[in-house]
Amino acid sequence: MMKFRDPKSIIIIAIYFVSNSFIIFSGLRPGEDEVEVKKVAKSLAPEFTKISGLEYFHLKNSLPQMSLSAQEMRSQGEEIAEFEYPRGVYSYQQKNKTIKYSADQAIYKKQKEILNLDGDVQISSEDSNYSADHLKYFFKKDLIIGKGNVKFDGLDLKSNDHVMIQSDSMRANPEAKLSRFKGNVQGSMERQKKYEGKLTFASQEMQLDGNNSYAHLEGNVRMKRDNYDITAGKADMYMENFNKSLKYFILNDDVKVSEKLQSTEGVKERRAFAERLEGFGRDQKMVLSGAPRVEMGTDVIKGYRITIRENVDLIEVDDAMSDVQVKRKKLKE
Repeated sequence: MMKFRDPKSIIIIAIYFVSNSFIIFSGLRPGEDEVEVKKVAKSLAPEFTKISGLEYFHLKNSLPQMSLSAQEMRSQGEEIAEFEYPRGVYSYQQKNKTIKYSADQAIYKKQKEILNLDGDVQISSEDSNYSADHLKYFFKKDLIIGKGNVKFDGLDLKSNDHVMIQSDSMRANPEAKLSRFKGNVQGSMERQKKYEGKLTFASQEMQLDGNNSYAHLEGNVRMKRDNYDITAGKADMYMENFNKSLKYFILNDDVKVSEKLQSTEGVKERRAFAERLEGFGRDQKMVLSGAPRVEMGTDVIKGYRITIRENVDLIEVDDAMSDVQVKRKKLKE
C-alpha cells in the first residue's frame, strides 16, 4: 500500500519548483534594453549591396574621381566597395592626370581614398608601369606599397633611358617620381640609342629619383655593361650624364672590376680593386682611387689614382708618386 507525503510538503515543493523555473527562464530571455540595443545596432549597420556586371563611378566635389568596370561589386553603404576583376581609372583632379589600374580583386575605402588591389595587379601612368601580387594605393598621400613579384617599367624623364626593376617589395610616390625597392633588386637601364649599350644591375635596396635622373643602390651591388663586371657595397648612377664629361656612376666600398679584353694573344682578363670607382660614360673610362690596384696576368700596377679605359689595353697612372710594380714571367733559356 502506497503512502503519500504530507499535503503541505507537496505544496511547498511545487512552489519551489515553479519559482526556480521562472528565474531560469527570465535569465535566458534577453531584457528589453538588450533587445532595443540590438535593434538600434542593426538599423545603424550599413547593408551590403551586390551587383553583377557594372560600371562604377565615385564622385568628389561633383566631379568623377574614380571609375571602373567590374564583373561584380559588393558595396557597404558609403564606406567600402569590393570588386571582382576591376579595370578602372583614377583622376588627379588638381593635376589633370590619370592612372589606370587592373587586378583580380579590389577593395576601395571611399572616405579614406585607399585602394587595395590583389592578384595580377597592374598600375600605369603616362611614363611608368607598376605590377605586383599585392598593391595598396593611398591616393591622398600619393603612395603605393607593393609586395610580391614587384616590377617597375618606365622611362627616365631626362635621359629617356628605359628602366626596368624587379624586387620583393616597393614604396613609390608616382606623382613625385620617387620609388624605393627592397629585397633581391634586379634591373636594367637601356639607352634610347641601342648602340650606346645596356647596363644591368643588382642590389639589396634601390632608390630611383625620376625628377633628377638619379638612382642609388646599396647592399651587394653588382653592375654589368658590355664586357665588364663590377661589384661594390653601394653605387650612385646619374643617367643624365651619360653623354657628358661628367660622372655617370660612382661605386664605393670594396670595389672590384673584372673585364675581358681582346688582344693579339687572345682574350685577357683585367681585374681592378679600389675603395672608389668613378665611371664616365661618354669617355668610356673608369677612375680608381683609395689604394687602387690593377692586375692583368702576372702584371700588377699600384698607385694613388689609376685610370683604365674600356676595351683598351692601356692604364694611366696619374699621380707621380705612384708605385708601379710589373711582374713578368721569366723567359726560358
